[in-house]
Amino acid sequence: MKLIRSLGLGSPFPHSISTDFGLLLIRLATGIFLCTVFEKFLPREGRWGPQDWFIADVAKMGFPFPILFAWCAVLSEFFGGILLALGLLARPAAFFNAITTFVAAFIFHKGDVSGSAMLGTVFFASTMGLTLTGPGRLSIDYVIYRRCSAAHGAIAVQKSRK
Repeated sequence: MKLIRSLGLGSPFPHSISTDFGLLLIRLATGIFLCTVFEKFLPREGRWGPQDWFIADVAKMGFPFPILFAWCAVLSEFFGGILLALGLLARPAAFFNAITTFVAAFIFHKGDVSGSAMLGTVFFASTMGLTLTGPGRLSIDYVIYRRCSAAHGAIAVQKSRK
């Protein structure tokens, strides 16, 4: 249970407030930019979801179910970006976006990090960093973690008294 909680809710949390503000800044920028820069989910021509050109790009990369993988990518970027900005389920959101941006930068753009893959590479680095560090104490995950820890501690105390 501790492993699942630490992976999903971002524990352990750093103890420096400057680190927490740094993680907050990275989370906000990355999350907001993922929602807006990669606007493949937003409605165009009266339709939500991945556009035809994006589905075609996914198919060119050789994915077996291009429509499914295109949907996974746009949902990861859009809703994962919102979750990152909020600091809610930040590690899973960052992990899925790290996979998505890795594919964009290193498979679709063939690792041209000084050219067309630069933005994808930056997003990959920031989401992978957030996957490894967690969201910090200025996040909803931290509030949930503290409440779960306090509740677990109270239950343990009650059991020890019996």
